[in-house]
Amino acid sequence: MKHILLITVAAVVLVGCATTQSPKPTTRKDDGWIQLFNSRNLDGWRENKFKHKPKWKVVNGVLTGHGGQGYLSSLVEFDDFELYAETRISDTAGDRGNSGIYFRCAPHADKKQEFPPGYEAQLDHGDNNNPTGSIYGLNIEGARAPKPATKDGEWVTMRIRAIGNHLQTWVNGKPAADCYDPENRHIKGSILLQMHHLTGKVEFREVRIRKIAKKN
Repeated sequence: MKHILLITVAAVVLVGCATTQSPKPTTRKDDGWIQLFNSRNLDGWRENKFKHKPKWKVVNGVLTGHGGQGYLSSLVEFDDFELYAETRISDTAGDRGNSGIYFRCAPHADKKQEFPPGYEAQLDHGDNNNPTGSIYGLNIEGARAPKPATKDGEWVTMRIRAIGNHLQTWVNGKPAADCYDPENRHIKGSILLQMHHLTGKVEFREVRIRKIAKKN
């Protein structure tokens, strides 16, 4: 009887431990990926409101932003890295969704500027000059991505890879931007998740990153 009781207590303890563990660890030690979004709250992010006081919240495990221009900035800075995100953009007033993932961003010192200095991987399926996957406004060969077969209201994947001045993006697994910035404008900085249009909405259900070691 004592043996049965001990086994039962041990089982209860193990179950209790299992249920208190986080469903998504901060770091996946097997492959180096770091979860920037923990699916629960805004821990690890700094909120900036530029216009209209945009709101960010987590709804059923999805990071959701709406209500105008602003962004979330990672508290950690990165130089060489690979980032993977699953995102969806839309607009509640019949316009088009507009967002982006900034990287290597400097601190937002000039408050007259909407966003701080850094590169932006565009998320705007209707922008013919800078389609989704483009390195926005860089105006160098390879920075403009081909127009992808994406549309508002659908989940898309974005992959960004930055090594030195070599910048690459992929949209839904397909190559998009691939360029070398001759000025090497931005070397290290934060990751930013952008909210742009007043009536727009952006959602992220995964944002993860892994550092790439510099070669000697």
